[in-house]
Amino acid sequence: MFRSSIVVYMKDFLLFSGSSNLPLAHEVSKLLNAPLGKVDLTRFADGELRPWIQEDVRDKTVIVIQSLSHPMDEHIMELVLMGDAIRRSAPKIMIAVIPYMGYSRQDKLHRPGEPISARVIAKFLEVSMFSEMICVDLHNDAIVGFFQVPVTHISALSVLAEEVKKMNIKNGVIVSPDVGGVKRARNLAYLLDFPMVVLEKRRFLDKHDTSETYQIIGDVDGKTAIVIDDIISTGGTTEQSAEALRNAGCTSVVVLASHGVFAGEAVSRLSHAPIETVVCTNSIDHSKERQFDKLHIVSIAPLVADAISTLVR
Repeated sequence: MFRSSIVVYMKDFLLFSGSSNLPLAHEVSKLLNAPLGKVDLTRFADGELRPWIQEDVRDKTVIVIQSLSHPMDEHIMELVLMGDAIRRSAPKIMIAVIPYMGYSRQDKLHRPGEPISARVIAKFLEVSMFSEMICVDLHNDAIVGFFQVPVTHISALSVLAEEVKKMNIKNGVIVSPDVGGVKRARNLAYLLDFPMVVLEKRRFLDKHDTSETYQIIGDVDGKTAIVIDDIISTGGTTEQSAEALRNAGCTSVVVLASHGVFAGEAVSRLSHAPIETVVCTNSIDHSKERQFDKLHIVSIAPLVADAISTLVR
């Protein structure tokens, strides 16, 4: 819940947004009672971006909100170029708010010859002189250590849990779709007072965004399965998890995720999967083409606004 008693004055800071998630930025702006600063994001004929910050940022705390979502390479460049444009006008401090961090799943070296892309993105942002970061549900907590500047890492789990409570599920079980998500699932199980089970999954590293679910560790028979994950990409893992759970006797499946990427055939796949509801946050702006009947979007704007107000008050 956003602490509305905290009053943030426009004279103290300026709030800007890139182009990736303007609806979320406007929500945060409204909660903070701070209009978005003027920025002109034009492109040359050859596609090069030329940001122009049209506000006086000297000696002010400047916050830039930008999700590093598809097309993530463009949105990353937009954020770092905005950062460079701002720092050249002598702000007091610059803070980047990254509701979704693209490349976060590439957080370790899986095989020789690959980069650790999440670390590269962290260094890229630091070069632009952002002195603090606010991130939402990074794929791996260890990514915080890739930054040499302070990171406020906030979780959307409480927002997702509140949505589940509204469903009045009586016989639920929290499901982690893989062993790596056990901590997340355990925290949600604590919030909802439900038992937890784990799906053990084998991922094929040579086939991007594909995986195979093959074992359920725990009892799900006759229960409503609540699958919690940080990211839904192509929906393959989600679809396979739902099918495995239904085959094991679940009466229904609800899926929760902090970030709905919905790449490739995800919308079609999730629409036809044996799932009742998919709940995601608005960390990524979903165009009408990426929405579907089962999808329910909840806002993280209060969480982001609260994190910002804590840093600038």
